[in-house]
Amino acid sequence: MKFCALGSGSAGNSFVVQESNTTLLIDCGFGLNETISRLDRYGIHPDQLDAILITHEHEDHIKGAFSLSNKYNIPIYLSHGTFKMAQKKINTNYNISFNFIHNTKPFSINELKITPIPVPHDAREPFQFMFESNSKSLAIITDLGFVTNYLIKTLKEITALVIECNHDKGMLNNSDYPQSLKDRIGGMYGHLENMEAIRLLKAINHKGISWIAAAHLSEKNNDENLVRQLIAEATNKEMEVIKVIDQKDGLNWLAV
Repeated sequence: MKFCALGSGSAGNSFVVQESNTTLLIDCGFGLNETISRLDRYGIHPDQLDAILITHEHEDHIKGAFSLSNKYNIPIYLSHGTFKMAQKKINTNYNISFNFIHNTKPFSINELKITPIPVPHDAREPFQFMFESNSKSLAIITDLGFVTNYLIKTLKEITALVIECNHDKGMLNNSDYPQSLKDRIGGMYGHLENMEAIRLLKAINHKGISWIAAAHLSEKNNDENLVRQLIAEATNKEMEVIKVIDQKDGLNWLAV
């Protein structure tokens, strides 16, 4: 199993998971042409995509999903709640095959077993995903306000992890953001603060993790070096296995 990121942050999020001849796009928060260009960086043509998995309906996760699906006949997997809230983005003349996620019931796409993971976020029915194949597992966990016991239990023996490290609490509180935005980002249904992400890492079997990638970093309210240092201290991992996904440049292929 392999992973790469097209980019992650408030301006757009999109990730790729690949196993043998199966290639999945997780979220598509960039426009159609931008997504195609970013896929090309990693040698992927949209025709190769077996499915698009959507975590929730926010623009930075669905911007190009439906136009890409329609243009290249790519099935979409999403929750009923996400589908309902995304209706305004789906043109009536689009011909898209929608596959609905049912609670936490695992499903398969070719060689990959996929487990939906519910998370606390200000969306209608948000899910993140864990992927499993050949005794290896990868979870992509972003856009959540706090770490739940269910999340810890699900990720206990994960072998590779993408985890949101959105903001530093002090930097957010001292920022020039309106108070309403600070409350939303820092609230229980907002985005994951650095130390809450660290709490998750400390609670799971991080000794078995081959790499950790920090995602959805705020450009104004976080610091890449701080995130790397916090993760290294929490897990005793060498810096080379701690990655940060860039908004513009994404993250090159990593083996799971």
